[in-house]
Amino acid sequence: MVSSRVSKRLTHEVKTALSQNDKRGQSKHTAKQAARAEAQRTHTSYTQITGLYATSSYSTYVKQALVALRWIADRYGCKRLEECRPYLPAYYAEMQERGLSAWTIRTRVYALCSVYDADYATLFGVENLPARHRAAIKRGRQISASDSRHHTPEQEAVRTIARACGARRGGILGLTAEDLLSRDGHLYVHLTEKGGKEREAIVLPEYETAVREIFSDYAENPKAAATGGKQRLFSRTALPKDMPLHYLRAQYAQDLYRYYAAQGAATGELYHCRADRKGQCYDKGILKAVSLNLGHSRCDVVVSHYLW
Repeated sequence: MVSSRVSKRLTHEVKTALSQNDKRGQSKHTAKQAARAEAQRTHTSYTQITGLYATSSYSTYVKQALVALRWIADRYGCKRLEECRPYLPAYYAEMQERGLSAWTIRTRVYALCSVYDADYATLFGVENLPARHRAAIKRGRQISASDSRHHTPEQEAVRTIARACGARRGGILGLTAEDLLSRDGHLYVHLTEKGGKEREAIVLPEYETAVREIFSDYAENPKAAATGGKQRLFSRTALPKDMPLHYLRAQYAQDLYRYYAAQGAATGELYHCRADRKGQCYDKGILKAVSLNLGHSRCDVVVSHYLW
């Protein structure tokens, strides 16, 4: 068992190491746009933007790095960050022996790479990390039993918003009465989400009336916080951590794909699935539209994580 003193020291050293990549409060989207503009201006290649722009990303890296470092400290008697470094390959082997998922392994590896500011080949002595396969994804594929606990009127309103526009947790918590927009005969919800990136997601037609009523009913919610002089629609209690928002986002993606297909938005250019979904195909034009509304930029992400 790692002593409290050692645990606190490792926590401090991890946070200090990650501070060099801490970009919280800044917009990753703005940074990407500036990098692209600079690359075009100087006729050079685009510089990949790195760093921890979202608080959730920073917290995840701290947590996952400490899981590994505390195991090493307990097993090998290490007391400081640098003392743990030689034992990282042993921890990597231990993760594999335990059968941890490719997602978990990669997250911990990249967290430690950020802490030590080195690549995984140098730190762990491996050439490639475990491949992630769509067929192995289980989380968010169905409504869990825990969801039956959260059915207050405010939580039901959150579910409706998530199904109507595919909003993430941060986007829903940041909604104000001014974020409902109407143009071109459609209803949109303005969302500010991960890394400060903003998007306008179209509301599925069957939810337009319900969404209007929710914005009207919660415009002056006494339970919600006020930020920048604007009243938030929902309080934090409206979004418990185990609410299946990813499942609801997937439902939105699937409904939106069918909606665009029915509207004749298909381009005829096909995206062909691979691996266990070989033989299935989707229209690339519709996929791009769905991806834009979800806040993604790649068709394969939409197919793998939402159109299952």
